[in-house]
Amino acid sequence: MSVEINGKKVFVKDNVLYLGNMHIGAISEIMGLEKLVDLKALILFNNKITTISGLHSLLKLEKLNLYGNEITTITGLEYLTHLKTLYLSENAITEIQGLDTLNNLETLSFEDNQIQKIKGLYHLKNLVYLNLFGNSIRTIEGLESLNKLKKLRIGNNPISHEIFKKCGDLDEQGYALSPQKFVKYCHPI
Repeated sequence: MSVEINGKKVFVKDNVLYLGNMHIGAISEIMGLEKLVDLKALILFNNKITTISGLHSLLKLEKLNLYGNEITTITGLEYLTHLKTLYLSENAITEIQGLDTLNNLETLSFEDNQIQKIKGLYHLKNLVYLNLFGNSIRTIEGLESLNKLKKLRIGNNPISHEIFKKCGDLDEQGYALSPQKFVKYCHPI
C-alpha cells in the first residue's frame, strides 16, 4: 500500500506510514490515506500541519506523531479509540481537549506548547507517561484520575518551587521524582 504526497509515492512498511519532514501543510494533502484502514502508526512530525483532520478511517491506529507542526487546537481524534501513543509536542496548543474517547492512551506528550492549565485528562485512566514540559502551567491540577501514571515530565513551567516540593520534587530534566504524589496532590481533601 502507498499514498501520494506532493506528487511523490510513499509506501507503507509494516503498517507504519512515515511522512516526517515532508513539508505537508494539511493531512488532506495525503492522497489515499483513507484506504489505509489497517495502519498502526502514522508519523507526521516536523511538517506544517495546522488542523488534525481526515483520520476517521484509521480505526486501528495505535501511534500518531504530530510533533513539530503548527496545531493550535486538538480535534479530529475521536474515532482513534485504539490510540496508545500521541505526540503533540512543539505545536501551538493552548488547551488540552478532544481526548475523551482515547481510553487506551498510554503515552501523551505536549512538550513545548502554550498550555496554561492541566485539564481534559479525566478519561485517560490508562495513561502511564505524560509530558507537559515547557508550557505555561502555573499549578498542579487535573491529574486526579491518572492512577497508572509512572512518568510525569512537568519541569520548565512557572509552577512554584513550594508546590514541586509538596509533590516530591523534580529531577534535573524536569521529571517528577514521584508521579503519584502529583496525582494525589490533585485529590480534594
